[in-house]
Amino acid sequence: MPSFTDHHVHFLASAAARLSVDVTPARSPSELVELISAAAPAGSAPAGSGWVRAWGYDDSFMTPARHPTRLDLDGAVPGRPVVVHHRSGHAAVLNSAALAEIGEPDHPDGVLFDRHDLLDRVPRLDPDALATAAAQVSREWWRDGITAFTDATHTNGPGELDLMSSWRAAGIIRQEVTAMVGRPSIGAVPGFGAMAGTVRVGPVKLMAPAPGPVAAAHAAGYPVAVHVVDVDALEATIDALAASPAPDGTVDRIEHAALSLPDQVARVAAIGAMVVVNPSFLVHRRTKYERDLSDVERPWMIRIGSWLRAGITVRAGSDSPVVPARPHEMIQAATAHPFDSSESITRAEAAGLLAP
Repeated sequence: MPSFTDHHVHFLASAAARLSVDVTPARSPSELVELISAAAPAGSAPAGSGWVRAWGYDDSFMTPARHPTRLDLDGAVPGRPVVVHHRSGHAAVLNSAALAEIGEPDHPDGVLFDRHDLLDRVPRLDPDALATAAAQVSREWWRDGITAFTDATHTNGPGELDLMSSWRAAGIIRQEVTAMVGRPSIGAVPGFGAMAGTVRVGPVKLMAPAPGPVAAAHAAGYPVAVHVVDVDALEATIDALAASPAPDGTVDRIEHAALSLPDQVARVAAIGAMVVVNPSFLVHRRTKYERDLSDVERPWMIRIGSWLRAGITVRAGSDSPVVPARPHEMIQAATAHPFDSSESITRAEAAGLLAP
């Protein structure tokens, strides 16, 4: 059976999603509330906490295209705290009871964007239940041929690395694991490429390409992996990486590189960065791209062929749990770009995106 590496996942989030009410089918705030109301009695939250946890909504697929609010959720499970996580992992919505419990009763709408400081106040999932879910995820990925993955979570620190390391040692995680770390963890975890127990330490993950954090990570011996989803972020990333070369023997990474201008391809090649794409987005998010992007922009979405022709090292990741970690789906998507046939690559080249 082929052996694949998924180069961009969020493993703990993938496991936690198994313990949550699945609201991915919701196409309106009212449908989301109905899904939570129907599932909540079965319990999807930390045992004994009374909390209800849901996952998977995407405002861009809703009508109207907006995030649900605290007022929407107040009608889902009256009196119980509810937290609903966005499919991307970069937003969450809390109802009034939940906001009161985390000390934010006056928050205007309950929508939190990358507020991990506040979400850390939400009760943790039961450790045994989370370990069971993690084993299920790892087993399914292994069945599909994924024998290694890189966890690209920007909040990873000593605790997350210790947890994944203990799971690997116990056989809960079957794959080889590389874990990116957040900038605050520089100095608190082993250096880049070293082992933290049974987990290899990866690049520093940055959600924004500010020159200062890039240079600081490089000075500490780490390459960086920068979250890039639009042309402005890519422009800033190119400038930041050009101004601060990666440490000797390392390569910086551009994660997602979702939308890129033609002239930016050559400039990425010039700085020597690796690009990590998400081919399955072309399957699962195609309708969004067709609706939101112009005819001119669509061929610039999730380039693959252009990066390879420019001599850039390209790897692929699922971004699980945003979309499923299915290697063969990624390979197929990379061979059949829906918006520009020149971005399609051969099956052999596509399989190479999932090489170590």
